[in-house]
Amino acid sequence: MNRVRIRSLVLFMTLITLTAGLAGCQKKEDPPGGETPETPDLTHLPFGGVSPTNILIRNQGSPNPDFLSLWLCGLPPDGAGADNADDWTNPDGTWDYTKKPQVEGNVTWNHVFDISLDGKGNRIITGNNLPNHPTGIFPIQKGTEAWNYDKNPNIISEQVVNYTLPALPQVASTPNCVFFGPAGFSLTGAAIYHGASTLGTDAAAHEMLDRFGGHTDGTERYHYHFPAQDLQDHIHPHEHGHSVLMGYMLDGFGIYGPYGENGELLTSADLDECHGHTHPVLWDGQMIDLYHYHWTYDFPYNIGCFRGTP
Repeated sequence: MNRVRIRSLVLFMTLITLTAGLAGCQKKEDPPGGETPETPDLTHLPFGGVSPTNILIRNQGSPNPDFLSLWLCGLPPDGAGADNADDWTNPDGTWDYTKKPQVEGNVTWNHVFDISLDGKGNRIITGNNLPNHPTGIFPIQKGTEAWNYDKNPNIISEQVVNYTLPALPQVASTPNCVFFGPAGFSLTGAAIYHGASTLGTDAAAHEMLDRFGGHTDGTERYHYHFPAQDLQDHIHPHEHGHSVLMGYMLDGFGIYGPYGENGELLTSADLDECHGHTHPVLWDGQMIDLYHYHWTYDFPYNIGCFRGTP
């Protein structure tokens, strides 16, 4: 009788062990709304200005925008900036973001920024262009690794931000070229610049940026060229699904992070020649079918041309 009890007990314990083991082998459930977001490969990014990711200049014989490219209105005659990316260029001609130095520092600012709707069809953006996050130290400090490549002498100073944009922008009959200076504004309060330097090169690949993907220029305006992870996480950490709104471009259309409608990681190849597309997005509290731009990790990074009228 005792032997039967012992055998029964052993069998019972074996079943418990097997059940626990099977439960441990089961696939964990995906987070609500989809799978874990795809991670970008930042070690092999295409250089802007090298076909097919071209930098087209309207007043130098390029009358139209093109897929994967940036369409500029013109280049300034006194362009300046860093132009050597050899130390983070791969043998295949791509560049490695993880090897490129960053501007050091954590400088905080007296941030002023406001976005409002006036009830008359306009979105009003005002502020002083100082971001609501820390920046690197500018001018770039002598003796730092970034200074060895880019001796940017410019400081960051307050700017007057006062723009009236259409609250519900419309696609223009033809695209518009992109000018230098602000192409839009981030929800952090600072300007978004297009992807080229004043030398006509890929700014993110050549110029020294801080950990938020920004720096300053001769106008002393802090601005972004690259969707750095710190910038995205500061606005809103991405968990799943479509990226959140990250700012407004000067034609009124929104710019969102690098994840698409189904949570997929977007590249420039997924977007049109202006670096955007149309599908339902959350816009002023409602889901509407609307054109919008995306930040991507590859050139031109944020805008290829204006789809609306700036």
